[in-house]
Amino acid sequence: MSAGGPRVRSLFDRAANAGSIGAVLFQGIGAVLFAFGAALASGIFTLADVFIVPTQAFIAAAGDLINAVFGGTAQIINFGAIASALSIGPGGRFASPLSFVFGFAIVLLAFYVLLAYISEEDTTNFFPLIGTGFDVPTPGWTDSEEEEEG
Repeated sequence: MSAGGPRVRSLFDRAANAGSIGAVLFQGIGAVLFAFGAALASGIFTLADVFIVPTQAFIAAAGDLINAVFGGTAQIINFGAIASALSIGPGGRFASPLSFVFGFAIVLLAFYVLLAYISEEDTTNFFPLIGTGFDVPTPGWTDSEEEEEG
């Protein structure tokens, strides 16, 4: 068994095959420069990943958000258009030619309900239930809204 393991034995074998001390020094300096270059490249790639990975995640999340907000509404409008086209097309029963208009109306109504909910003033005094309008009875002190009532 050799001392130092196979990597050290490999280094000694290369030094023995080099032929001169100058070749050994040249290989050693080259190995150090190669290791420094590899570490520098790895550091640059790591630094680039610090900016690239979060940016890619943000872009993917923004795309998913746009798809979630407008993808469903576009699908409703598309289904309304398909139903309208099938109802007045050949073999159709002329059952609902206004389904395309109904699709738009449903989407606009959904946006109206969402905007009405968002614009509603939050009056809750219980932190975990923000947005529910649920007030916890608090004997001994009153909120500003309760003072204004009476």
